[in-house]
Amino acid sequence: MKNKTILITGGTSGVGKEMVTHFTKLGYDIYALGRNSDKVNFPCKSVDISNESEIINFINEIDNIDILINNAAIYQRSEYDNIKQSDINSVIDINLKGSIMVTLHSITKMKRGRIININSVAGLSGIRNQSLYSASKAGLKVFMDSLSQELIEKGILISNIHPGGINTELWNSGNKYPGDVTKLLDPTDIINTVDYIIGLSDNVVVKDITIFPTNEWH
Repeated sequence: MKNKTILITGGTSGVGKEMVTHFTKLGYDIYALGRNSDKVNFPCKSVDISNESEIINFINEIDNIDILINNAAIYQRSEYDNIKQSDINSVIDINLKGSIMVTLHSITKMKRGRIININSVAGLSGIRNQSLYSASKAGLKVFMDSLSQELIEKGILISNIHPGGINTELWNSGNKYPGDVTKLLDPTDIINTVDYIIGLSDNVVVKDITIFPTNEWH
């Protein structure tokens, strides 16, 4: 799979940033999208994935995509009576609509290959005070489950990874993790899972992988 082209969204922080570094070292050709392109030391395009015209313009610059990794997402945790219309718009526009639009336009540059979605355990079962985030991730899973039935005939295989909590800069003084952060998943745990999927034979598809840190269970 070396010298293949990978498109990674959310590539300037957290797991996405680590994936860009990892796959670049392995010799893949990387296209990365992210909101903080000025804060990384590798080529990355600032594209608002809630803006379809920006997505189209970027995808048109790419000749071929072998692997799409939908990693971009925003996280929100709040009680129901604190949710505002602006929160609904931002979470759904990025996590659901944005990932859908990136996927649909990326398919036009894919002959075969894989689409790997970094989803969440919140997309499998609702989590208290994460109703909006859970809804966005559940919607993405069902969309991908449906789309996979169309694309599998074209040799494009879709996999969903559903991690529990990951030890990244997401957890900070303004968004405290309710437990021991050191026991959370490491970004390398997600990267190893992506490596596993990419390394599978072309006739094998993994639909869903759920991974938890040992201090969580939903």
